[in-house]
Amino acid sequence: MESILENFRSSKNSSVEEDKTEVVTTTTVNNEGTDAVSNVAENTETTVSENVTATELETVETETFEPKEQSKRKIIRVCKVGSDHNFANMNNHDFAFNLLNMKVVTDGCGSGKHSEVGTRLFGQLFARKSKEYFDKGESICEENFINVVNSIFEKMLELCNDTSFIFQNYCFTILVCFEFEDEFVVYSCGDGYIIKENEEGIFFDELDDGEYPCYYIYNFITDKSVLKEYKEGVNFKVTRFSKSEYINIGVASDGLRYSENLLDVEKNKLVKFLHEGKGPQIEVLINRNNRKNEMFHDDISICF
Repeated sequence: MESILENFRSSKNSSVEEDKTEVVTTTTVNNEGTDAVSNVAENTETTVSENVTATELETVETETFEPKEQSKRKIIRVCKVGSDHNFANMNNHDFAFNLLNMKVVTDGCGSGKHSEVGTRLFGQLFARKSKEYFDKGESICEENFINVVNSIFEKMLELCNDTSFIFQNYCFTILVCFEFEDEFVVYSCGDGYIIKENEEGIFFDELDDGEYPCYYIYNFITDKSVLKEYKEGVNFKVTRFSKSEYINIGVASDGLRYSENLLDVEKNKLVKFLHEGKGPQIEVLINRNNRKNEMFHDDISICF
């Protein structure tokens, strides 16, 4: 799985024209005037070349500033088990990865006994599908994303389509952030967070479905009587962020909500590490607070 993911992280996105097969709801997000928790600035690098011309009377030094092309920002990937799962000797139900221009987080249902099976199986099949497109000189994009997701779930159901197995293994949320030339686009189905960074700082937008999270697998359950909600099926919600207003956009599982319990000094460190792209330091912060105070009760995944 890791080898597949690593082969695509440095590749550039290309577009492919396919028809969408499912209707999605689109929301346009404008810049928000909320309180900043951290000031950020884009890093630019310049090189100075000195051309020295000597004459009989004097030597003149001329400095020429030539900006280098800014390197692509390193993507943070964090996936840590929650203290409650540790205590109960349960696996981490979350999964986070990035491919090409996509940041992906999946979060398994807490009541699903083996929902980590679904999150990881989906991730592997998604990576394989990305490779199929890449080998053809194409990529997964908005035009084909729904078709790709549908084909992956159909493949998963070929392994087992028993209803009890589905509820134990295939119930998980999906959050995908695409980065394009002019905007970031988030496709979300289920609970979680959108992490936003603009010139004022970093902010968290919560995605909350209420008592019953929205799981995409519900679209493939034939006996709708077993569903308490979403008998008519579910759709991805689409949210767009203009690059003229936002520096970076990412996604996280709903375990991020426990960051509100941190001391202010730890909150500031979390935001600082997000801004600086320091994933390992975020993992250390989570481990430290769980070891001392069991602060992050739920699994937490971040792709930013």
